[in-house]
Amino acid sequence: MRSIEIAHLNLRYAHTRIHSAKAVLNLACSIDRFGQICPVLVVPGAAPEHVLIDGYLRVEALRRCGQDMVNAEIWPDKETEALIHVLANCQMRAWDMFEQACLLNELHERCQLTQTQIARFLGKDKSWVSRRLSFLNTLPEDIVTAVGSGHISSWSAPGVLTPWARANAEHARKLADSLKKEPLSTRNLALFFDHYKKANRRARENMVTRPRLFLKALESGQLKKRAKALKAGPEGCWLKEITTVERILTRLIGQVPAVFYTGQSNLLNAFAKVQEAMTRLERTIRDHERKETDDFDAAPVRVQNPSYQSVVEGLAQYGASGSSEPRSAG
Repeated sequence: MRSIEIAHLNLRYAHTRIHSAKAVLNLACSIDRFGQICPVLVVPGAAPEHVLIDGYLRVEALRRCGQDMVNAEIWPDKETEALIHVLANCQMRAWDMFEQACLLNELHERCQLTQTQIARFLGKDKSWVSRRLSFLNTLPEDIVTAVGSGHISSWSAPGVLTPWARANAEHARKLADSLKKEPLSTRNLALFFDHYKKANRRARENMVTRPRLFLKALESGQLKKRAKALKAGPEGCWLKEITTVERILTRLIGQVPAVFYTGQSNLLNAFAKVQEAMTRLERTIRDHERKETDDFDAAPVRVQNPSYQSVVEGLAQYGASGSSEPRSAG
């Protein structure tokens, strides 16, 4: 291990790392307190240069601390072998898939190794290498830049922005530009994309230019709904649901002439189950009323004209056999 001037480092593979200002700051605080503990890995270049293979975060942190020297381990073999060594010993650090894919691409493009050779050197299947190279090569250039700068997560890029770019490249570009100014978490970006798919053209234009504003408005609306539900209490929720049931039953009455004909026993069986459930609900309400009467000596309030009664009357005329002709009144 030896000390090397940071100014003499060739940062050839800087584009293969994701920049994180927070990670740099945390490491800088550690270095300022304890010094550099782990050396970076370099290979000799054209004197006095050394090519930095691993340790880009440490170099950034050292610069932030105002230091101009870095402790380095000099790799004795070729640059290709050093890259393979770094990737093969991935248990020593948690590689992001984007960073991993970028280094694999360097081995494939710069070092002219085939996917089969890379897989053999790393002890992986060829499909493992192929998937990661495909992950990188399917991303638009501006999205690759946004991922590398830390504005978009490596999950969001292939999972959200790549299909987005295929469907509407202009909107994907605008969103990428917006995320550079105001990054979103992976969860919020997925939520944003879900709402984008349901929005009309005008709404989409506004969404991609100011995604954080849209999410704030969405959160505000959800808070209002929760506040309204809290204010209404369980009674309000029950009333809302029973009103929904009434609307559904009313809609079903209008559909009876179109869907009921001879042999529709499955529909009548389904209706019988609903009728039974409504009867149980009425019985439960009446039992509770009697209990309330016994407890508080108050006159019971009876359920008048249960909401399913009109459906019962409407269906009864079609008969249990499912005949398409109404029963005669006699």
